Amino acid sequence: MAEPRRWVYRDAGRLAGWTQWVLRLAAAVSAAAMLLVWLRGFGTGQAGLVEAGVLIAQFALFVAAAIATLCWIYRANANAHALGAADMMVSPGWAVGWFFVPLMNLAMPFIAVREMWKASANPKDWQLEPAPAAILVWWLFWLASGIAGMIGFRLSLELGKAAGPAAETSYFVSDLAFIPAALLLAWIIGRIQAMQSRAVPVGVFA
Repeated sequence: MAEPRRWVYRDAGRLAGWTQWVLRLAAAVSAAAMLLVWLRGFGTGQAGLVEAGVLIAQFALFVAAAIATLCWIYRANANAHALGAADMMVSPGWAVGWFFVPLMNLAMPFIAVREMWKASANPKDWQLEPAPAAILVWWLFWLASGIAGMIGFRLSLELGKAAGPAAETSYFVSDLAFIPAALLLAWIIGRIQAMQSRAVPVGVFA
C-alpha cells in the first residue's frame, strides 16, 4: 500500500502579491481600453495608435495575469494540503488543469478555488467551513467575460469588417465583466494567502 503524499508548505506571499498587482493593473488597462472605444464610437473605424498600444498592453497583461494566477493557484492548493486539509477533491495539478478542459472549465475551477478558501480557513474541518458569496460572483463575472469575448472573436472571424459594431460591443461587454472579475480575484487571493500565512506553524517554511 502506497504511503500518502507528504506535502511541504512553501510560502507564496510574494507570488500572491505579484499576482494581485498584475490583476489590478490588467483591470485598469481594460478600463482605459473601454474608455477609448466609448469615446471613438463603436465600429466607427480602426483603432488609433494610442488605442492600439492600449490593446497590446491589455493582451500582454491578461497573459501575465493568467500565468501568475495559475502559478499561485497551484502553490496555494498544495499549501492547503500541507496545512492538513485532508480529502480535498481537487489536487494542485487539476486546480490548474481544469481551466483547460472544455465544459469542465465552466465549473471545476470555481469548485477548486472555493475548496481552497475553505481548506485555508480551517484546514482540519474544512468541509464544514463556509465560503463567501464573492467567489461565486467572481466566477460568474469571469464566465460572462469569457463568453462575451468568444462571441466577439467568432463574429470577427466569420464576418470580418462587417462584424464591426457587434464585435466591438461584445469585446466591450467582455472588458466590462473582466474588471470586477479581476478585482474580486485579487481580493480572494489576498484573503486566502492571509489565512494560510496565519495557519502555518512557525518553522515549517521551505
